[in-house]
This record gives sequence, C-alpha cells and structure tokens, in this order.
Amino acid sequence: MSMRTKYASTRFSIVKRSKGQSAVDAASYISRSVLVSEYDGKTYRPKYHEDLVHCEINLPEYAPEEWLDRAVLWNSVELNEKQKNAQLCRTLKAALPNDWSYELAEETVRDYVQRNFVSKGMCADWAIHDSVNQNGIHNLHFHLMLTLRPVEENGKWGAKQRKEYILDKDGNKIRNKSGRGFKSRAVDVNDWNEKGNSRKWRKDLTDTINVVNDRIGLPEYWEHRSFKELGLEQEPTRHLGPIASALERKGIRTEKGDANRAIMEHNQTLQRARMFYDIAWNSVKNLEKWEQEKAAEAAKNAAEKKAGKMAGDIPAAQEGEAEQTAVGSIQKETSGTKEVSVFAAMKNEVLEMLERILAAFGRLHLPLIQAPNFKKVSNRAVLMDIENVRRFVEEKGIDSFEALETFAVQQEASKKEAEEICNRDGREIRRLKELSEAYAAYAPYIPIRNEYLQKKGIAQAVYHSQHKKELETAKELRIPVYELLREGEKFTPKKWEAQIKELTQEYEKQSRRYGRSTVNLAYVELLRHNRKMDERDQKNKDQSQSRQHEKMDRGQKQKKKHQEMEL
Repeated sequence: MSMRTKYASTRFSIVKRSKGQSAVDAASYISRSVLVSEYDGKTYRPKYHEDLVHCEINLPEYAPEEWLDRAVLWNSVELNEKQKNAQLCRTLKAALPNDWSYELAEETVRDYVQRNFVSKGMCADWAIHDSVNQNGIHNLHFHLMLTLRPVEENGKWGAKQRKEYILDKDGNKIRNKSGRGFKSRAVDVNDWNEKGNSRKWRKDLTDTINVVNDRIGLPEYWEHRSFKELGLEQEPTRHLGPIASALERKGIRTEKGDANRAIMEHNQTLQRARMFYDIAWNSVKNLEKWEQEKAAEAAKNAAEKKAGKMAGDIPAAQEGEAEQTAVGSIQKETSGTKEVSVFAAMKNEVLEMLERILAAFGRLHLPLIQAPNFKKVSNRAVLMDIENVRRFVEEKGIDSFEALETFAVQQEASKKEAEEICNRDGREIRRLKELSEAYAAYAPYIPIRNEYLQKKGIAQAVYHSQHKKELETAKELRIPVYELLREGEKFTPKKWEAQIKELTQEYEKQSRRYGRSTVNLAYVELLRHNRKMDERDQKNKDQSQSRQHEKMDRGQKQKKKHQEMEL
C-alpha cells in the first residue's frame, strides 16, 4: 500500500478577557459539561454532547489535587486574574488520524501532553472529540487548554513575569526620568511564550503521530511544515467556528463554508497540476538519459569515421561528417533538433550571459524571492542544471532578453487560461457527480411520488398513509437534486456521465498544460535572476576598473609634478 501524506491541522490561540472570552466557557465546551463561572456568574452549557470521546486533567508538581475538578481549576484561574484585559489560558485544537482507535488516541494524546506541557509546569485540560459531517466522514481531533501561570511550591499561582532592572555599562541601575526610581522591564519567568513554541509543539505532534502510525502499520505520513514552507501554493482553509460549523452540519451554507469550498477547489487544481508536472519532469529525465546514450554512440561513430579518414578509407563526400560532434550527430537525426543546431550558431545574448555567470561563479544563482513558479519545482537540481537551461533557451528560440519576456507573457497567459478552465471544469465535474449521486438516490422514489400527485382527495390521503415513509424520503432526497439542477435542465443521467468523462479529459489536458507553463516560467525566473546577478557583476567590474584608472592617473600626475619640481 502506498504512503499517504497528510498535512497537520493545528490551531493555537489565547483565551483573552478583553475579547469577552472565558476560560470556564472554553472548559465547558471541550468537556461537554455544564460549568458555572464564579467570576461573571454565568452558567455555560455546551450545545453538543454526542461527539465526546474522552476528557481528563493532568497536573504538574505542586498543583493541589482539588484542581482535578474542572470547575475548581478554571474558576481558580479566572478569580486569580484581576485585570480586564487578562490572558486566561492557551488553547490548542489539532487533528488526529481518523483510522486510530479511541484507546490509541487517548494514549497518544496523554503522552504528548505530559511530555510537552505538564512536565514543564503547566496544568492541562484536554478532550478528544469525534464529530461526523453530513457525508458520514469522521473528524477525530483533540482540544487542549493550558494554564499560563506556574504553580509555586505552596500550591498557589505564581507570577507570569518578574521585574528586571536595566543596568548601565558599569552594572549600575539607571534612574528614570522622575529620579525617584529606576528603569526596569518585565521579563517572563519561563519560556512558555517564546515565539517558536507553536512550531516546536506542532512538529512534536506530527513526529509522535508518525511514530505511532509506523508502529501500527498505518501508511500515513503527517507533515508539520506549512504549504508555504514546502513551496506549495496551496492555501490553508479558514477556521469556521462553532456557529458556522453548526449551520454547515445542518446543510445551511455559510460565507466561511463557501470560502473554504473555493479554497479546497483551488488546492485540488494545484494538486492535479503538480501531479502532471511531476510526470512531465520524469519524462524530461528519461529523455535526458536517452540523449546521453545517443551522444555516446554518436561520439564513438565520429571517432571511428575520423580514424578511417586518416587511413584513406572514407570517401571525400563523407569527410565533413567525421568532424561533427556527438550533439551535432543527434541534431541530424531529427528536423526539430537540426533547427536548434543552426540557431545555436547565431548570436544569443541569453546564452552569452549564462557563460559569463559560469565563468565568474562556476554555477547558476538560485532565485529565492519573486520566483513563485520556481518554488513549485520539487526537483530544482534538474532545473538548475546548466545543460537543461541551455536546451530550454535553444528549443524555445530565445535569442534575447526581449524574446524571453515575450515568451514569459505568452506562458503566463497560457497558465492563467489553463487554471481558469480547470477551475471551471472542476466545478462542473463536481456538480455533475453530486447531481448523479443525488439523482440515483432519488430515482427509486419518483414513481411513488408521481402516483401520489396523480391521485386526488380521499384516494390521495389513503395512498399517503400507505406510503408515508417513502413519500417523506422522496421529499428529502428531492431537495438536493433540484438544488443542483440548472434552470431548464432535465434528468439525463447518461448524458451527465458522458459530460463527466469529456470534462475530465479536458481537465487533465489543461492540468498538463498548467504544469508545462509552470516549468517554463520557472526557467524564465531563473534566467531573469541570473541576468540581474550578471549585470551586478559587470557593474562591479566596471567600477573596479574605473577606480584603477583613476589611481593610475593620480600616480602619473604626481610623478609629472615631481619631475617639474626637480627641474
């Protein structure tokens, strides 16, 4: 079974009183239990209960046992924070593999929480949920709440920060402007708020998941890096929140839900394009291998012919052939590459720039910024290979930087058009598939519904009582069908199937086109960047020569002045 790659979904946040948030409310939500806040007097009741798998509290050293009671713990946190803008706790929501058992999920989350947080002195309240959407797809995940204050040895809450005096170069305190005190700054008493923690905790979670998956033989690899870090143009979906999630579960579309569906559609297009791009690169590598073999064979033949010429065995008409290079021999075999040979003999400022870069630096420069297409290329070593770059320039007929920019404009237009077609066809394919599935479920109930509508009066009432369940099911199944049908569109399942097949072929064709354009534009970005580096190098050389000439001129003038003084 092939290994699947999953991208970790984690969300860290801080519960803040300034935003009207409550730690007791958050604890009620994740534990699916009714809690009363002693701070604001409110009773918090969760709206859902059925998705709770497990919840528990883990305490660090010195924490009193009474804090194992969720209400006691979070009311203690709330009452200890006096300020209106107080930060109450840190939260984390993270996805887990849906193929895990609940027992395995509990064991793994408990280990993760203990190692990363409780062992550092934080109180942890966590819960595992397993929600199911309207399509029957599970979403196994866990919620975690963490305290922000350390626990002192006496079992009381400690300070988040301590005062640190600012010292001068001699180690003495510096008085403030009023002269009555000394300058100081607030310093965290621990490292819980360090900027890199969320990334560190996210990576540890994915490492833990991957170890467990390997242990149980689940072919799933979890990636902690973001799409941006991986060089992917995929966009992460937005957090729906409880209200939008509840509406979506009921089948009510929301603005956030529509935005996420658009994002997922766009990401799907990029994934398909990436797949065809990888196929294209594999084809390029196979072609390179074939060309190398042909080049070696041609070089061998050329050497044999040259040896025969020296012995007087080769007719005069064939003398020129023996002097051809291996690449030239290959170029003779196909008309397309023969044109490349003629083109290569012409002046080409792009190739000249490449030669200057190689002479000055020994390699091509890697574009790190303003190169969105280059970043999509996974096998950058192939892209950076000088022979591949030369071949690209020659085969595309790019003999100047003006021609390069013209080519870039054409490829950008081609890529944009391919993406638009993929998005359009992708939407239509999805609609037709959903429509076909919805109609297949509704079709068996159509005759029953039609017969019911044909009857009148008492006969209709009797028929309804006899087929009440079927008619109710027909009513429910009819709704999604007519939501997906366009105005004037009829029930034509065979036509839908043919359209899906036709659109899928076009979608794959445009995905390949998108991939080719991406590769071409990556080459363009590489050449643009190296042109800038070449211009910078030439400018530095010119300035160096100018300074050298100025120095020589000054030396000659001083020498002439000394000679005149001696006279």
